[in-house]
Amino acid sequence: MPADQAEIQAEVLTEAFNVNLESLVTKDYLAAQMAEQRAYMDTRFAEQDAKFDKRFAEQDAKSDKRFAEQDAKSDKRFAEQDARFDKRFAEQNAKFDRRFAEIDARLETLRADFDGKFRTLYVMSSILLAAVILPWLERLLTL
Repeated sequence: MPADQAEIQAEVLTEAFNVNLESLVTKDYLAAQMAEQRAYMDTRFAEQDAKFDKRFAEQDAKSDKRFAEQDAKSDKRFAEQDARFDKRFAEQNAKFDRRFAEIDARLETLRADFDGKFRTLYVMSSILLAAVILPWLERLLTL
């Protein structure tokens, strides 16, 4: 091989070797890149954790608000239901009181009527007894 050609070939190979040497990865370079990547990932994970924490806090607040609204709505409905039941029971009590008063009045009327009829019966049985017993006693005493 001619010397000029060998020299040019040596220069080309040296230049290619220097270019490739610069692109070779060393342990230090790799460690620095991994540390940089790890720091980037830690930052991204911290951002995601903060984002998740914020969203969970918002969701908790929203759920608490909805449950409070449902509790208030349920309490209102139960209060309305209690008021309706109280009203119905009061109406029933008034109806029962009125019916019992009517029955008491009817029973009092019947008792007064019965007392009158019983007195009449008592007087009639007394008269009948006197009509039967007195003649029998008179006959008994005349013997």
